[in-house]
Amino acid sequence: MIDDPLPGNWRDLQTDVQRIFRNVGLLADVEVDLRTPRGSVNVDILAIDVRSVDKIKYIAECKNWGTAVPQSVVHSFTTVMHETGANIGFIISKHGLQEGAKRYTQNTNIVGMTYLEFQQRYFEAWWKRYFCPRIGDAADHPLQYVEDCNTVRDSAYGKLSFPDQAKFDRLRRENSGSLMLLSMFNYMVLSPNLNTGTLLDVPNNLDEFKTKVLAQITPHIEWHCDTFRGLLELILKYLSDIQAEFDAIFGGSIFQPRDSISGVTADGPPLEDNIYQR
Repeated sequence: MIDDPLPGNWRDLQTDVQRIFRNVGLLADVEVDLRTPRGSVNVDILAIDVRSVDKIKYIAECKNWGTAVPQSVVHSFTTVMHETGANIGFIISKHGLQEGAKRYTQNTNIVGMTYLEFQQRYFEAWWKRYFCPRIGDAADHPLQYVEDCNTVRDSAYGKLSFPDQAKFDRLRRENSGSLMLLSMFNYMVLSPNLNTGTLLDVPNNLDEFKTKVLAQITPHIEWHCDTFRGLLELILKYLSDIQAEFDAIFGGSIFQPRDSISGVTADGPPLEDNIYQR
């Protein structure tokens, strides 16, 4: 799972859903007032796929209730969908929809689901558009210290004292393989059809990814986390710490910042075509 499937309150749920929408490349805002033929209506989340031909519009209602959502809520949401011209509607809740509400949404453009189901629906897009590119971008700078051919590094290395050269050699030896492999996480952006074995396959679950992939990439590290977002934060911290160690040996960074290949930001990746909902 991307995040904790049980947010503390409805506002956390709303913010978490917005964040995933943004991570996969949609524009998303919370508490949006939309005009309707009868005035205006406030929706929890409005998300727009700006790269789709028809600017697909999503509206999400977040209900962090202790019970399943009844049919009356779906009726009201149907009116909102109709009067705002939204393409797809999500009712995201802690316990899903009641049976009558589920039947009502059949053959409609409204989907009721739990927050866990929402995460599962978008996990592949989140993995390819956010998780992997952010790691690849973060590994790009420290990679310059360990790659085979780098004239800037070699020149700076030659000016180091022998003790500092020894520190550098040790740090490079311990982290070279890990940095090379983590930098490959950007390969899906660079070349989507490139065969990287199982390295970038969409994982079935977190524990499997830790044991089958990360154990090979970073055998010297144990990753203690319960969600993929938590894992992402730990990997980014590891890369930041390694970069800082290399920089410290040279008295600061010796490289000019490289332009981000993927364009990923903290809010989300480049706006590629949405692989869902065409």
